[in-house]
This record gives sequence, C-alpha cells and structure tokens, in this order.
Amino acid sequence: MTWRGGEESRDDALHAYGRPGGDWQGVRPTIDNPFTWSVPLGRWFGIALRVHIILLIYVVIKLVQSVVPPAKGEASPVGFAPMAMGMGALFVVVLLHELGHCFACRRVGGEADEILMWPLGGLAFCRPTHDWRAHLITVLGGPLVNVIICAVLTPALGIATGRWWGMAIPDPLELGAMGGVGALNSWWLVAMYLVNAISFILLWFNLLPIFPLDGGRVVQACLWPRMGYSASMRAAVRVGYVGAILLGVFGAVTQEWTLLGVAFFGFVTCYLTHRQLEWTDAVMADGASDFAMSLPGGSEPEAPPRPTRAQRQAERRAKQEAEDSAETDRILAKIATSGLASLTAGERRALKRATERRRSRTPPS
Repeated sequence: MTWRGGEESRDDALHAYGRPGGDWQGVRPTIDNPFTWSVPLGRWFGIALRVHIILLIYVVIKLVQSVVPPAKGEASPVGFAPMAMGMGALFVVVLLHELGHCFACRRVGGEADEILMWPLGGLAFCRPTHDWRAHLITVLGGPLVNVIICAVLTPALGIATGRWWGMAIPDPLELGAMGGVGALNSWWLVAMYLVNAISFILLWFNLLPIFPLDGGRVVQACLWPRMGYSASMRAAVRVGYVGAILLGVFGAVTQEWTLLGVAFFGFVTCYLTHRQLEWTDAVMADGASDFAMSLPGGSEPEAPPRPTRAQRQAERRAKQEAEDSAETDRILAKIATSGLASLTAGERRALKRATERRRSRTPPS
C-alpha cells in the first residue's frame, strides 16, 4: 500500500484515491499497486467494472496462438472463432460469478460497488456486515451461480450429444475447456459446452483454500465464530500459504503455467493479508478486534450485579472500542486486497480517527 503525505489539491486527491464508493475512475496506475493496472468498462447494476491489463494480454496471446501454425508434432490450434467464443464465455461466466457475490452481499445488508476482472478470474469488492454468516453467504453467492449454470447445461448437453463424461461432465483435470469443441457440429452446442465447462472448472478451482479464492474465504468464515475474526484470518492465511505452495509445485511438475501463475498471485495475496494483520496489531490495541466476536452467539457477558457508574462507562468504552476496531480490521482488509485507492470517503475518515486515537494513547518518546 502507499501513503501520501502533505497537502493535496482536490484533483490530486481524486487521482490518488478515486471517487467515493469504490469508483476508480481517474485513478493513476502505480507500480506498487497492481490493482490499478486496469481499464474501466462502465457500471453494471451500480457496480464499477474494470478489466486488469494482464487479463487483456492473456486474451490477446490466446487469440494469436489460435491462428499460429503448430510446430511439428504439436496439435493443431482450435481456430480463431472457437477461441474467441471461449474467451467470451470465460468473461461472461466470471462476471456472473462475481455478480453472485455482489448480490449475495447486498442481500445480507452489505455493500458491493466494484468488480475487477483480473488474472485469477475476478475479484468482487464486497463489504458485508461484520458477521461470519454475512461473510459466508457473500462468499457462497459466487459458487452458487456456477452450480446453477451447471445444473441447467449439464443435462441439456448430455441429452443433446449423448456423451456425458468428457462432454456434459467436463474432466476436472482438463484445464483447457476447448477439448470437446471439435466433436460438436453446431455453434449453439459449442457455446453451451464452453459455458458449462468453464463454469464447472471455475467452480472446483475457486473452492481451493487459497486467498483470495472463495475456498480461502470459506475457511476463514467457518473458523470465525470459534476463533474470532483476527485469529481466523491468520489461520486462513496459513492454510492459503500451504495451498499456494502445493498448487505451484503441481503446476510446475505438470508444466501448467496457468496454475503456477495462480499460485503466485494467491501467495502474494496471502502475504499482503498477513502484513495487514501485523499492521493492525501494531497500530490498534492487541486483541480488541476479537472482543465482541469471541463471545458465544455474539452476545455480551453478563454484567456484574449492581455495577458502579465507572464500571458501566468502562463497559461502554470497551464495547465501542471493539466495534471501532472490528470496522478498522474490515477497512484494512479491503486495503490489503484492493489498495488504499478503493476506500470511500467515510472509510478513510474512520481509519484516520482510529489512527489518531491510537496515537493519543501512545506517550511521546
């Protein structure tokens, strides 16, 4: 993340931080924030959509490869038209998946205002309420879209083609969804096959327990009620490190460079999340963020009989600090995932107040 000091003009602030609500229109790309390496595609259902530069480069490379004559002994390319359809199907399926996250987040009372189509497929910037159930529902909203797509297209393809395994039910070890295109004799069957195969592959792939994939967030949400938010994040990050390393080794051994790239991005995201948690511990009071969430059922402990005025004031202060710290944890998690530029004006004010409170409690050296 980057921090900007000194006085800034209104235009400078806009270019540095973007508009409130997660709209990054006008944000300058910066070397130290890879999430700014993208181009906007407008707003869909009130959600800003951006496409990462690396994803655009990947699409161009695949299209060029589809028309380059193969070397001796290599398989012939599938052709430009099928590859273009495949890239289009990939974009549509990933976008629907991310919209599933956004709509699920809004359903549980949260906010969702931005989607980044990036090398890992997609990334929805959602802000559900600070509750493990809301986070879990938000996470599962994306895979649910893939389940619905497969539930509709799998039987339709099986009946239409008479082939189930490898066609209606894609082979999960076949990373490229283009293998069955040559066996189909109509473009609408090709389109159905591509959408179904990509949706099926992304479904199992997204459930790998690696941040920021859905599987990593499911692990964190399930551990949250027992361990508390901060501890569950640390545990999920550790699981993510292991998962990223294993995926990277598998990708290197099988020479699946896409898997190797995904493992790299997952490892980096786990590292950034880990650094954000360390920063939270250094700036905020240790353990404050887990105060409320560690209570069974989310309830507060019983107050002692006939508490004094000072005890009631202390309890109110502790509760307020716990709520403020939980909100700060959420904001810092957003910074670790999408950079400082994605914060709304209200989130930046909240982070500034939390930092000032921390400084006021620290005696000068």
